[in-house]
Amino acid sequence: MTASIKSGHSGRHHSAHDVDGHVPNEKAGYGHQPEVEEGYVDHEANMDAQSTHSSYNGRFGFYYRHRATWNRLLIFIISTAFFVPAAILQKEGNILVLSLLYGFLVLGLISRQLPKGTLTWPIRKVWFTGAGIINRLPRLLVRVVGYGVPPVVLILTAVLRPDDVNGTRIQRLISCLGLFVFVLLAFASSKNHRAVKWPIVWTGIFLQYLLGLLIIRWSVGYDVFSFLSQQAENLLSFAEQGRVFMFGVLSIEYNGATITWPGSFASSVLPAIILFAAIIQALYYYNVVQSMVAAMASFVIHIIDISGVECVAACAAPFVGMSEAAMLVGPFVNEMTDAELHQVLTSGFATISGSVFLGLISFGADATALLTCCMMSVPCAIVISKLRFPEVEEPLTRGQAVAPAYKDRETNVIHAISNGAIFGIKLCIVIIAVLMAIISLLGLTNGLLGWIFSFYGVQMSVERLASWVLYPVAWLIGIPTQDLSVSAEAMGIKFILNEFAAFADFTKKQDSLQPRTKLLTTYAMASFANVGSIGSQISLFLTLAPERAPAIARASLSACLCGALSTLISACIAGIVS
Repeated sequence: MTASIKSGHSGRHHSAHDVDGHVPNEKAGYGHQPEVEEGYVDHEANMDAQSTHSSYNGRFGFYYRHRATWNRLLIFIISTAFFVPAAILQKEGNILVLSLLYGFLVLGLISRQLPKGTLTWPIRKVWFTGAGIINRLPRLLVRVVGYGVPPVVLILTAVLRPDDVNGTRIQRLISCLGLFVFVLLAFASSKNHRAVKWPIVWTGIFLQYLLGLLIIRWSVGYDVFSFLSQQAENLLSFAEQGRVFMFGVLSIEYNGATITWPGSFASSVLPAIILFAAIIQALYYYNVVQSMVAAMASFVIHIIDISGVECVAACAAPFVGMSEAAMLVGPFVNEMTDAELHQVLTSGFATISGSVFLGLISFGADATALLTCCMMSVPCAIVISKLRFPEVEEPLTRGQAVAPAYKDRETNVIHAISNGAIFGIKLCIVIIAVLMAIISLLGLTNGLLGWIFSFYGVQMSVERLASWVLYPVAWLIGIPTQDLSVSAEAMGIKFILNEFAAFADFTKKQDSLQPRTKLLTTYAMASFANVGSIGSQISLFLTLAPERAPAIARASLSACLCGALSTLISACIAGIVS
């Protein structure tokens, strides 16, 4: 059944009703089993209902009455026929990733065929039983264990492993110190110290630590993310075919040798952004993005006590970026509490989008580090936002996993791809304009600073000032001493200007830096948290909810700073486990 939350009033404290007139439970907590409010059309479910109740008795009546089942069976047979020979004959490549993809596909087909909740009911039963047992334990014991285990585990992780190329014990302990300093800074700036829910904070940090272990230290997780980053890099080469068609080749044959010359940013990077935008729009059309985000949100909401809207925004941001993630929860903006609004903004600032990810790896940035940082920043953005702006109201979607809304459904997939390409070219124009303006203004500012300080015999620039200001920050995340100035300068350019300008400068120097410096600096810069992004977010949210203008204006700068702090904490976690 297609359902959406509709509000009869514009105030965010009024009740919301679904299409059947039922009022969602506004006070659901951990014990409430959330129901997904679907904001998009589930065509396969509709097909099931129509085929089951159909009275069609033609030549292929049996097929049409059970069309969804037959289609799933056909997909299973085709995928199995592809997977089994590949697994047997595999000589090169990553069979692990192929096996995982096949396993998830089969699990998804089975879950679609079985009655709703058949597979998830045992997991929920175990989860809520365990939660009930913990609730019956002495509160002092739960607090001592809950608050004591994360710091001890982090410190032991830092000191028990021997020194290696990725860091020494001292450097990992400094990363631990940086983590606690940044958390304390967020708490010190809190809007309401007494309202901070420390279980959310420690749960989010510990979840981020587990993600770091699974992605960085566990070979299977690292192989999976390496494979995904490699496919992203391959996407650049696929986009090259479209670029060659439009602009021609960047090489010539001379005396049997191929002579190439470097292309511009516009001709080499932007075609990949357009291709990615078209792919994402096609995935939107088939509800792939919405389903993935809803599944992640339904999982996160059982671990961290936040609202469904906050879960959706946090889980969607690493895939589609801050603007698109905000649009997925657009129907709820008027109903959000101030803390929810701050959380949604922070989640957007704390990550980068897939299109920007492609642009950054074209500069030579570490694709695996960028990808893993975006995933680790999901719980970190929640933690920092809840420290800075704790919830003191009752969210409308508390304890309910809401599905992302997607209203503008295209006629067919070709229409979707066309819209994606159009959006991609608009994004490219914005990127070009912003980069041209920022790089030119940076040159102008450096010229003025150089002229002023030349009277004193001192060479001065924005980059040098940034390196001085952020030198302690670079030290706290665990950067080796000899690379502190370079790392601080790169972070300063990123926070003051944007991520493109920062990575364009940093990747020119990264070959002379230590592996730890490259990794942690990439983590620290993998976000949209910069001055220019604040304006775009304010414009978007004012379009979605103009009556919330005062709250949006108040929350934007704070959310941007929290997003920057989130990536610094992600860098600290990476510094501890790497």
